[in-house]
Amino acid sequence: MKILQSIILLFFCSSILAQLPGAEKFAKTITQKDLKEHLYIYASDEFEGRETGSEGQKKAVNYIKDFYIKNKIKPGDPDEDYFQPMTLNIRRGGMGDVETENVISIIKGTDFPDEYLVITAHLDHVGYANNGGSRGDFKGEIHNGADDDGSGSVAILEIAQAFKKAENKGKGPRRSVVFLHVSGEEKGLLGSKYYSENPIYPMENTITNLNIDMIGRIDPTRKGENRNYVYIIGSDHDSQDLHNLSEKTNIETVNIDLDYRYNAKDDPNRFYYRSDHYNFARFGIPIIFYFSGTHEDYHMPTDDPDKIEYDLLESRTRLIFHTAWNIANRNERIVVDPKEKPFEIEVDKLDDYAGTYGIENFPLELVVYTKNNKLYMDVMGQESFELNAVDVDKFKLEEAGVELKFNIENGSVRFKQGPFERDLMKLK
Repeated sequence: MKILQSIILLFFCSSILAQLPGAEKFAKTITQKDLKEHLYIYASDEFEGRETGSEGQKKAVNYIKDFYIKNKIKPGDPDEDYFQPMTLNIRRGGMGDVETENVISIIKGTDFPDEYLVITAHLDHVGYANNGGSRGDFKGEIHNGADDDGSGSVAILEIAQAFKKAENKGKGPRRSVVFLHVSGEEKGLLGSKYYSENPIYPMENTITNLNIDMIGRIDPTRKGENRNYVYIIGSDHDSQDLHNLSEKTNIETVNIDLDYRYNAKDDPNRFYYRSDHYNFARFGIPIIFYFSGTHEDYHMPTDDPDKIEYDLLESRTRLIFHTAWNIANRNERIVVDPKEKPFEIEVDKLDDYAGTYGIENFPLELVVYTKNNKLYMDVMGQESFELNAVDVDKFKLEEAGVELKFNIENGSVRFKQGPFERDLMKLK
């Protein structure tokens, strides 16, 4: 019976998820030679580590823009200059207000132009590390960020070019494909947060986000002999349909190892919350995060183009292209799994939790406040986060694995993060 069930399931999946025709020819235009050529420019010293708002970051956005113009891929912004300008208040490193921009391009769908597949990578890195970001004492040294996230940035360029070549041959995508290079990721996912809250294309019509962040290296801690792998994070969190498509696409195309080592939301590394897909996932949009892991050069001045495994970068980029092709060209949009109704708390009660909490002679102070009928927490004046109610007097900040349990009567809150727990008193 189990064998029969497996045969039936395999036949069913094959019939609805088979690789849609035409992709292979265009996937082969994605080559390690072209990826390498892009990356040796994009992650060179000339771009000075691409810190958000810096001259080096401006060179990076213009490099991306010029590529799209050269390949006649249309701008995706209302002003048609490829930029989504924004002012980000960057609290990390005390940078303050910084003028920067996301870069956005689009290939319009032929059949469903108002349904959008968004492919993202962050264009920035940490520059000279003068405002933090380095894992060592390397202030003043250029951090080129070849893997983080030069690899994802050049992957998107090659994917976009492959889709454009298909369009030129009369095989344009049925759904619109948006190529979104976001700034401010290293400062707290700020560019993607800005886009998600000020979307150029409606979030309700955004069917999937494929996010690419660090796909050019090999994780030295990974067990297994097959070096041709990629970590998949989030594919089954909001859509089993997307997960099945991802698995089937891989089997029928590049057939590399899809490793789910970091897929769990409560994984201690919390990678699910640490890249730009999260700002789509928090709106209920199905996502896949492609990642090859950290390494000894992560956030170091030594993350340079000569360390990239270009054959792996090619196969991983081709996988993402094939997956995007299937999402964009199938008959049905990706199906979102039903959601449990979130716990609701009376808006009038939120003010009872507001206040500054801490302990004398202990370096942890939380400022809890209300804004727009929601509860927020400011940690040590560095970051502000929205808190989500999960029970009576109980809130969570999933991004950081934080749980807060308020005791209104005695004016305290129990702060819990992993094994660390502490009762904090309301100071004011």
